[in-house]
Amino acid sequence: MKQANLPLQDEDGLSPLTPVTSQNSYQAIRDYYDIAGPDYAMWSRHFNMHFGYVKTFTDIFRLEKMLQQMNDVVLDELAIDTGSPALLADLGCGMGTVARHVAKRFPYARITGVTIVDSQLNKGRELITKEQLESQVDLVKDNFEHLQFADNSFTHAYAVESACHASGNGKQFFVQQLARILRPGGRFCIADGFLKKADKRPRLFEFLHQKISRYWALPGFAQLTEMVRQLELNGMKNIRIREISWRIAPSVAYVPFTCLKFFLHELWKRRSLRMEKERWHNVYGPVLGMIMGMFRRQFGYYIISGEKAGC
Repeated sequence: MKQANLPLQDEDGLSPLTPVTSQNSYQAIRDYYDIAGPDYAMWSRHFNMHFGYVKTFTDIFRLEKMLQQMNDVVLDELAIDTGSPALLADLGCGMGTVARHVAKRFPYARITGVTIVDSQLNKGRELITKEQLESQVDLVKDNFEHLQFADNSFTHAYAVESACHASGNGKQFFVQQLARILRPGGRFCIADGFLKKADKRPRLFEFLHQKISRYWALPGFAQLTEMVRQLELNGMKNIRIREISWRIAPSVAYVPFTCLKFFLHELWKRRSLRMEKERWHNVYGPVLGMIMGMFRRQFGYYIISGEKAGC
């Protein structure tokens, strides 16, 4: 697949003329995924870096199946025509796992994944080559708050547990770029955790939110109504909001077992649990996330989809 023509960029994937929202935030994201990213192999052999989706009771016994089904749920919301060409943007692509999944399901699709993390680009491109998907999937270094793509470049765009890394209560810079690169009539889907209420929250919840945000290199989770407002302000219509917290809960239950497997692997391989803070944070984050997820009035996991208004 021919790589997108991008202007000269700095190490964050930004044009020298582009104002930077927070260099410290971008550096924290790079550090986290550069150091802790390989540990996601303990969670998913395909490097799915998100939670899973349950369709039937028997799914709960197969974590990888649930993770792959989350990819399918996002694709179903995008309503891609299997027989027609489609240009998709994976905003915050990680190691390109969802993009590779798209390519296998839709042979006429062309997917461009975006990340600011060099190690994700390197590993993702390695996996793309291994699975012989180079003609369909391309990963580029760019920042989804300041994308270098031309207006109306894509027919579809999605973000699976990546929009949380954007700034603002409604992730406004992310939403602006999402809307700009989509063609009129183009569809989008966002899968992520969201804060349900803007009013005062319990102290324990606020403590957990602050800790998890630091551990996962997040500015904080988006506030649901503010995110929807930003989507509407940027010309999105037919917005569908669906909470799927109970559908992902069984995959969340795998967190303690995955942590135990990770610790045993470290002890066997390194004879020690001395690790960089980012690797410890990758353990603390999901464990505390299990507790935060119990605050159902304050937090939930949602699928948000819709389309860009036509001309």
